[in-house]
Amino acid sequence: MAAVDTKWNARKRRAVHSVFPADSFSQPTPQSTPSVRFTGQGQPFGGPLAQERAQQSLTPRQWAAPSVGELLPLNWPTSPQNTHASHQTRFDRAWHTVTARIALPSSVSAEDSFGSLPNSQDLEGSAFEDALLDVLNHASRLPLARHTEDILAWHTQQVRQHFVSHVLPLLAVCDGYADQTQVLLGSVRTLEAAHRQYLYGLSLIMRPMESKQADLALKNFHRDLHAIVGNSMSSALVTALRVVLGHMMKTVLGIHSTSSTILDGKRPKNSPADVDRAREELMQLVDSLCKVGLAGERFQILFAELLDGMMAMYVQESFSGDWGRADEEDVPMLDSHTSQHQAGQPRCILQLSDWIENHYARLAVEVTTRLDGVDVSWTDVGKWKEIAVGRLATLRINELFDIVINWPNSDGGIEDLRFAVTTPQRRLQLTDAFSAALQNRLLHPGRSTLEILRTYIAMIRTFHKLDHSRVLLDRVAYSLQLYLCTREDTVRIIVSGLLSTPKEVDSEARTTKLVELVELLYDPDQYRSERQDEEWDDLTWVPPPVDAGSNYKRRKSEDVIGTLISALGSPEVFIKEFQNIIGERLLSEQASFDQEIGVLDLLKKRFGESSLQACDVMIKDIQDSRRLDGVISRGVLSQPSKASRMWNIHAKILSRLYWPEVGEEEFDLPPTVATMQKTYASIFEHLKPSRKLKWLNHLGQATVELEFEDRTIVEEVRTYEAAVINAFSEENGSSWTFEELWMKMQIDEDLLTAALQFWENKQVLRKQTDDRYVVIERLSDAVESTSAGRPSMGASLTSAATADIIQTSSRKAKSGMSEKEKEKRAVYWQFIVGMLTNSSPAMPLNNISMMMKMLIPDGFPWSNEELQEFLAEKLSEGELELVGGKYKLIKK
Repeated sequence: MAAVDTKWNARKRRAVHSVFPADSFSQPTPQSTPSVRFTGQGQPFGGPLAQERAQQSLTPRQWAAPSVGELLPLNWPTSPQNTHASHQTRFDRAWHTVTARIALPSSVSAEDSFGSLPNSQDLEGSAFEDALLDVLNHASRLPLARHTEDILAWHTQQVRQHFVSHVLPLLAVCDGYADQTQVLLGSVRTLEAAHRQYLYGLSLIMRPMESKQADLALKNFHRDLHAIVGNSMSSALVTALRVVLGHMMKTVLGIHSTSSTILDGKRPKNSPADVDRAREELMQLVDSLCKVGLAGERFQILFAELLDGMMAMYVQESFSGDWGRADEEDVPMLDSHTSQHQAGQPRCILQLSDWIENHYARLAVEVTTRLDGVDVSWTDVGKWKEIAVGRLATLRINELFDIVINWPNSDGGIEDLRFAVTTPQRRLQLTDAFSAALQNRLLHPGRSTLEILRTYIAMIRTFHKLDHSRVLLDRVAYSLQLYLCTREDTVRIIVSGLLSTPKEVDSEARTTKLVELVELLYDPDQYRSERQDEEWDDLTWVPPPVDAGSNYKRRKSEDVIGTLISALGSPEVFIKEFQNIIGERLLSEQASFDQEIGVLDLLKKRFGESSLQACDVMIKDIQDSRRLDGVISRGVLSQPSKASRMWNIHAKILSRLYWPEVGEEEFDLPPTVATMQKTYASIFEHLKPSRKLKWLNHLGQATVELEFEDRTIVEEVRTYEAAVINAFSEENGSSWTFEELWMKMQIDEDLLTAALQFWENKQVLRKQTDDRYVVIERLSDAVESTSAGRPSMGASLTSAATADIIQTSSRKAKSGMSEKEKEKRAVYWQFIVGMLTNSSPAMPLNNISMMMKMLIPDGFPWSNEELQEFLAEKLSEGELELVGGKYKLIKK
């Protein structure tokens, strides 16, 4: 029964050990106290041959491995049982001797010491030599020993246990240091001390080995030990290594921190001595990391991340905002082969390539040569250059809006983009980023129309230099063109800029006018006909870009003015506004019109003679008017019967069909002026029998001389302003109310309000508390009346407001409107009805204005305020309703 139970327990132990194996490595047994009752070291544990074996002496062995199959010359009997026992006993004692000698000490308080190493000379000629040979060569020296172990595996296992139990706690202490450098240095010193202990025991084991066998054992031990150390790196140690290594790499690669001072636009460079010192320290650190096992896979990943960050940091620091042209001192010296290969590259590209090749790649090679299994080839250097150029392209794309604004001082940035942006993906990245920058930084109410147009001109010029095909410009300019259509003063600013004089380019007029167009207008390169843009005889022809549209047509010139005009929707809109502004200038008191005539001749080359024929007629009218006015004046003066004592009237005779619509505002003139107009018209009809004059009094000008008790005023005023002040010089006309003047002169209320406000500002008239206007004979009277009238100002304002409400309807009924204006308003209303019926049932004011400017062939001259007034009339008439800021048709 007992035998069966013993077999069952043995089987159960084997089953458990097959799933949960016990520690296969034994531990060194401690030295016991010597006793005469027990056998000595190197002797068998009793038996029948104990006395005989005790009489024999063991001869010391030399440090030499016996040949295969060689047995120690033992004079033991040939009994199998005794032979097996003696070999096992000898192996056990040898194992004890060796393991006790190479056992690792426990940790001490200092992180860089695990105790002093034993003196290896003490082992010479001792029993340790024979014991080590028995353990290493047990197959040849002790072939009958059944229970043997691998001393190298045992040593590796005790190193693992020692590292976990004693080294890791010391590394955790080092992680708590405040200084990152101390964290790294303390960890390296701790690992170096542990390595000395581990390698000391290994060196004792390898002493009797052959060189190849010893090298293999050392390689395997280093592999296992470095795997343990590398996988045990804490996050604090990795952070410290990143900080210390990154600081050294910055110095070696010539990168400065963001807080470094910039002098004269350039950052200070590190001295060669500092760079060499930092390079030497970096190499020493990498060597130390390789020795202690911290230069494994995690270090390689960390080093690659740092290299990647250094490249991005160098590109940002060295080239951000650097858009100038090449300087000789900034371009690196190149050999003849490299200079021929890179002759067409921009300055920043050359500088970046030189840095990659001579600094970045050099550092990578110096570090990777100290690592196992990592090689850097020339192909890798070429890929690094491509990555760096891509990073520079991304930087320039993000800076493109600033580059455009600073044109032409940012020519170098455009050259970098021309070289770097070559693929459709990068071109798409450029247009998307620039379009987003336009929306965020330009196309909003905070920017004036002048700033937007000035930026658009810079866009046209920079994108033409960047991409002659204009594909990129067409992509980014569409949103800007739509936004310009919503600005009511766009066309006027463009035309005013074209009509500026070259003298105004560098004057204060630059702040209010688009004077850049003057220089472009007289630039012959801006003018190319369609014949000149044909490509059949172009020796520099290149195929269109792969991302060009189906209707792509290549242009050879910038054509800034043509691009601006095309952004307005149609040339007719520009021509119409140009006629309006030309008309205003021709009707002014300007003596010469050479600038207008010169601009007109240049625009004829672009739009043709027929498109600007009306402008030619307008200029001819002014020239003929001067000559004809002189003839009429001389004719009147030569006939005393028709000439009056105060004859001083001159007229500009306009051809009604060719001049822009100026409106008709009729009002009664003083009798003397009306008489002179009749005389002037009769003489004109005598000279031109087929033509008649129709006076536009609201556009005329008059010189008024007013004499008061304490002063005399001479002013150049409008005709209606002169007529209003003349009413106060009549008999019983010292004071007038607004209604009295309006009824007497039959003048439009807006003109009358403007005239009264004008003379109030000139301190000629003042408004009393009873709403009557009187003449200010002395300025002192105006000061006294102002101070006396302050307490009752609130009441007067209230009464005035009430009176205005009552009288508004009657005044509006009297305001005149020409038939042509009524026809236009009817056409505009039909357009609005069509939009609200077919396009969208509800539209805000801005959308209605933009659609009107795009749909009406002759252009939509109204501003948003005028359109809003027109829609307000339709609201009052019950045609429209305003819901949520949008206009809707009322269903009937």
